[in-house]
Amino acid sequence: MKRIFLALLVATSVHAAPPKPYHIQLEANTAAPFPYLSRFGSITLHVYPAGVRADSLWLDGFSRLGTPTVTIMNPYGRMYTTMPVSEITSMLQKAKNDDDIASVPPPIAPPVSGKVRGIAARRYRLIFGPDAWIDVWTTNAIPENLQLRRIVDAFVRGISPSTAESWKSIPGTPLYVELNFRRYKKLPLIRLKSFELDNVGQEDALKVGSLYFKAPLLESIWK
Repeated sequence: MKRIFLALLVATSVHAAPPKPYHIQLEANTAAPFPYLSRFGSITLHVYPAGVRADSLWLDGFSRLGTPTVTIMNPYGRMYTTMPVSEITSMLQKAKNDDDIASVPPPIAPPVSGKVRGIAARRYRLIFGPDAWIDVWTTNAIPENLQLRRIVDAFVRGISPSTAESWKSIPGTPLYVELNFRRYKKLPLIRLKSFELDNVGQEDALKVGSLYFKAPLLESIWK
């Protein structure tokens, strides 16, 4: 009986233990294959245990772990607003003027083990044709960040619903994503900038800056 009690105590304490601190910086460059995203330029994603922040030349945003919303901020106008994460999908679908890059969910080749900047990772290849694929490198070195997955899934679904159906089955945290199509060879869409085992700056990154005021409509901060 004592052994069972101790086992339950250990299991409970492990389950209740807070996630280890970390800070991943990813750079997203999607303007080349998707021109309607060019106004954002290069986007830097900061991934923390408590949520995700995105910084771009035009807008910033963050979404805390476990929340269904993302906060969008215009640093020039000192305005902010909130919207459902799912709204990312509909916004991108309205902005795009081309067809889905895949008519059906692309198959995924068996994963290949390797490293991304010294971090153990696995490559998942989404196959769109004999000479067309997207390589997605992910890692299990840290627990999967569910808020990052929610945002990335919404983003991919806005660009290509069929691709999103395959993408959602890829486990782990993305570190590097490369596009290989006829027009784009070895084009990095997402790349790892840095990986640190601390979360310094997390709280400031996941809150609205000082002197901001809430805009009544999302369209107000797009100007």
